Amino acid sequence: MAVTWTPEAVTAAIRQAAMRGVIRFTEAVSAEGVRLIVSPPKTGRIYTRRGVKHQASAPGEPPASDTGDLAMSADTVYDHVALRGTAIWRSGHAKPMELGTETIEPRPFARPALANKTPEGVADIAAEIADALR
Repeated sequence: MAVTWTPEAVTAAIRQAAMRGVIRFTEAVSAEGVRLIVSPPKTGRIYTRRGVKHQASAPGEPPASDTGDLAMSADTVYDHVALRGTAIWRSGHAKPMELGTETIEPRPFARPALANKTPEGVADIAAEIADALR
């Protein structure tokens, strides 16, 4: 039995496999960012607004979820040509929380989510490519 692969077929198989891994990796980063936002404990100040107590995040911690707007704004976008996935938080609070402002210290969540998921994401992409080449 003989198997013949043309360079085009090999390249296509590798690209498809890599993109499957990129999609899973991007979804994992998005889910991790949401988890960091909604999961306690937070150690910032406690305040009451409209009769409801809320514990804010301290500088350096992921933001504490209050209305859910930031967590619910998570989205993913893919570029199959560039083999790229992007986790996005569309809320207007995302950038000020992640990077801080003149008056608010950063409460990063996107960069820690990426850092937390990178080892398994890289391994997953490599495994997808290896499986495609078997």
